[in-house]
Amino acid sequence: MHTSGTTATPKGAMMRHSDLMFNVCAAINAHAFSPNDVHLLVNPMFHCTALYSSLPTAAYQKTPVIISASSEPEDLLRLVQRERVTTFLSVPSVFQRIVNLPTLDEYDWSSLRVMAYAGSPMPVPTILKMRERFPEVALHNFFGLTETISMTHVLRNEDLAAHPDSIGRLLPYVEAIIVDADDKPVEPDTVGELLFAREEIIPGYYKQPERLHDALVELDGKVWFRTGDLAAVDEEGFFYIRGRKKDMIIVGGENVFAAEVEAVLAAHPMVREAAVKGVPATGIRAHLGELVKAFVVPADPALTERDILQHCYASLPSYKVPTYVSFLDALPRNPSGKVVKEELP
Repeated sequence: MHTSGTTATPKGAMMRHSDLMFNVCAAINAHAFSPNDVHLLVNPMFHCTALYSSLPTAAYQKTPVIISASSEPEDLLRLVQRERVTTFLSVPSVFQRIVNLPTLDEYDWSSLRVMAYAGSPMPVPTILKMRERFPEVALHNFFGLTETISMTHVLRNEDLAAHPDSIGRLLPYVEAIIVDADDKPVEPDTVGELLFAREEIIPGYYKQPERLHDALVELDGKVWFRTGDLAAVDEEGFFYIRGRKKDMIIVGGENVFAAEVEAVLAAHPMVREAAVKGVPATGIRAHLGELVKAFVVPADPALTERDILQHCYASLPSYKVPTYVSFLDALPRNPSGKVVKEELP
């Protein structure tokens, strides 16, 4: 399977049968998949959730998979109702559209027992709205990489209220650490780079053996894989993704994690979705190096730049508040549903 290519040229991640079976076990553990389930598959077949989790787990447990080429909320809800679907795994943008559907209550989703999202950050307001609209359905966040053959973390339904912005705890037999710029393990609640143990990583990239070698590091006699993801873990073992290392914006020597600003923007009730990136500082601000630029998709056409800035100043220190705000009809996404920031103007 090829990596998504949001930050670099896609690479072909090779997979062994044992890797696939390990992820089948992880998927069963994460979502309590059983032979009684009926799965709804919306993700593209080249996506980890589809090819490494939903399909092989269903084959292993001999359970039905309902495959939809459409991601339109009405089409998906009709399938849930007609096929008595029990599990629904997809990307946040699909669930955002479903939860905002005016005709949601016209469908029967009583068969659903779990809705799980991954692939990109889910705005906390959307999670809370899902909790309100689907009170009897377990909501899970899960996380993984192409290089880890998918699932490594899960946030279970019982932990959702206390940790809505977390990707959850590590799944059994998965080992990860977070290190600082000197490759030293960080204290709890400190942002650093997320590393996975070599044992949980693919054997290599197809015809590019050097690409994997460059991402490996030996620390105290153990080999780890650098993910390029910035993360933190709290005292209870809940992990939080803070963005990509390449997404970190340095304003006047201060680190700004794009994901943190994006979460604040998404919390505004008039914002549908938002993305943030760094842009070069010019003119009298040139000494700052970079500035924060926000790209906002309004949920309400009355939303103004002043509304955005007032909201951000109430939650962020001044250097993290966007200097520029651009309104868009939609964020550019790749076929896996991830925002492609290189295409933001």
